[in-house]
Amino acid sequence: MVDQAPPSQQGTFWVRTLAKGVSTVGAVVASLCGIFVLISFSAKCIAMGIYMVCAGVCVLMLEATFLFLFLDIGKWLDSKSDQIRHWQKMALYFALCIPSPMICGSATAWVGSLGFLMGGMAYMVLTIGPKGDGGSRGGAGTVPYGRQMDDLSVA
Repeated sequence: MVDQAPPSQQGTFWVRTLAKGVSTVGAVVASLCGIFVLISFSAKCIAMGIYMVCAGVCVLMLEATFLFLFLDIGKWLDSKSDQIRHWQKMALYFALCIPSPMICGSATAWVGSLGFLMGGMAYMVLTIGPKGDGGSRGGAGTVPYGRQMDDLSVA
């Protein structure tokens, strides 16, 4: 059996930290944009503003658990948030960015959704993982030094 690292330890430290930071900033941006979407005369936009604020707080609960340690649920979230796999967070953030611009369509809804999208893209980098080394592909796609593709004809 191959030992699998826990989900919180997959990927390099700086990529994991970058993903958490981008997701946290994206959640704050989405929440702030949600507040601006709330200032509207359309019932759909008001509902999407509430959705964006709630989704932003939920993402903050997953990524910046230290902000919620004073609550009883904060200690539980702190222990469980690192057990969520990167692809699950990626799928969640991609799903969170879809409804508000599709239903409301305002510019602030689009900007707020970009905050979730950036967090999803950061976790997509962790999900895909490192690129392989040349040896794992068996040398496929390599060209000998100094020769062009046209020079590689079979004689």
